Amino acid sequence: MNSLLFFVSVAGLGLLSACQQQMESSTPATAQSVPIRPAVQCSCPTEVPLANTQPDSLFAFAAGPVLSVCGYKEQGKRQEFFSEFAVSTCQPRKVLKYWDIREKCRLSFRQDTLTVESVKNLPAGKNFAYEFVAFRIDRFFTAKGQVQHQSSLNQKLRPYTAEEIARVKKDYETAGAAKPEKRIELANRLLLSAFSGDQQAGSYFRQFTSKFPLEGAYAEEYAELQRLLRDWDRQTARR
Repeated sequence: MNSLLFFVSVAGLGLLSACQQQMESSTPATAQSVPIRPAVQCSCPTEVPLANTQPDSLFAFAAGPVLSVCGYKEQGKRQEFFSEFAVSTCQPRKVLKYWDIREKCRLSFRQDTLTVESVKNLPAGKNFAYEFVAFRIDRFFTAKGQVQHQSSLNQKLRPYTAEEIARVKKDYETAGAAKPEKRIELANRLLLSAFSGDQQAGSYFRQFTSKFPLEGAYAEEYAELQRLLRDWDRQTARR
């Protein structure tokens, strides 16, 4: 298990004196960083694929419950991502949510809340530049001493401007034969145009493969984009 620092306020040190494993906790503005061994034993649930016996990370809430993160971690140049992993309670040991191989997630623990952002590499930047954006956000927190879980799509995604949407739709309407990588780029842009509220762009996206057939990895990526749009439409319909 990676060496971690447990962040805790000086006043709280006496609550966690006899400890076994390392973990992370919320960091108040006045807290100092000290190595701590928490007073819980926590192993990964057996039903979590690719998980080691010991959790990669533990997160302790002020109210007492402890969560584990078990699965695959990828260390990037500037940040780390998790995939094929689960967030579980330690006592009792129970999986709260599992993210499969299609997911790439960032984790943070602030203000006594564990936040899991499912990020997608989408053309959301300037001039349709690709960047990682949070698509779904899961939050784990405590209420009355019990762990609570909320999940929602990120409604703060930057919408395309009217000019960007018009350009994307024109590209679709006028495009002829194109290489597969250009086709899937156009599908991604149509998806974000649909997220931005343009119904015609959504229609173009749904009928995309009838005009531009996709195979192999590109077909798989399009299927994943379809799933994102279904999730987006379901949440929009509930509002």
